[in-house]
Amino acid sequence: MTWSATHRDRLASLFGAYYAPDTVRAILELIRPALRLTGAGTRLEISRLGGPPMLSPGLTWPDWEGRPLDFLAVIDFAETASVLSLPELPATGRACFYYAAEIPRPWGDDPAERDGWRVLCGAGGPVLQAGDRPALALAAEPFLSLPGPSEPSLRALDVAWNGFLDVYEQLYEAWLRFVWADGPRHQLAGWPVLVQRSLGEDQRLLLQLDSDERLGRCWGDPGTVYFHARAADLRSGALDHCRLTLQAR
Repeated sequence: MTWSATHRDRLASLFGAYYAPDTVRAILELIRPALRLTGAGTRLEISRLGGPPMLSPGLTWPDWEGRPLDFLAVIDFAETASVLSLPELPATGRACFYYAAEIPRPWGDDPAERDGWRVLCGAGGPVLQAGDRPALALAAEPFLSLPGPSEPSLRALDVAWNGFLDVYEQLYEAWLRFVWADGPRHQLAGWPVLVQRSLGEDQRLLLQLDSDERLGRCWGDPGTVYFHARAADLRSGALDHCRLTLQAR
């Protein structure tokens, strides 16, 4: 049995213990494949978090209000596609992620802060830049992601089934504990693991970066950074259109 079939059967059993069959089918129609970026699974050779900053030749290091942006990660899409082909993402190319990570930093909801992050595509290579962070080598493991309780896609089910969200929230947390047994929740594509609110009905997750002591990154307690864009922009490779959202409690 494939990992996808195994995860789908687990989800059907989990929700089937509490919901009617038609409700279970409606939930299963919402699931999205994703990749956990952890220390387990298929080892990635190029993709990493932190480490020596990278920038494609000919580009100027991005800044925000005179501050150089911090290099957060590089993702090689051919590499991740060899583990799991994600239809919403490019199958080739490489993207580097930058953010004004030190306080004060943009939260992403003010259009005036748009220069506070970048997603730049290209071959990329190491560049000399002060303040290198530790490098975290990655491995990728596929899983089926569920919409968080605050996602608008669940509203219709909540209207149709009184008390739906109260039960769903507990089952959702149980699934997260199964998928993310331990460690930070770094993720490529799929439904984001939200700290607060939805990223928007027209938005799809590109990269989710959790707080991670190994990298010296703390986005809040808890806190997570999300790079996201419209589905059409992700499919076309227009990753420079990506938005950033920081959520923390």
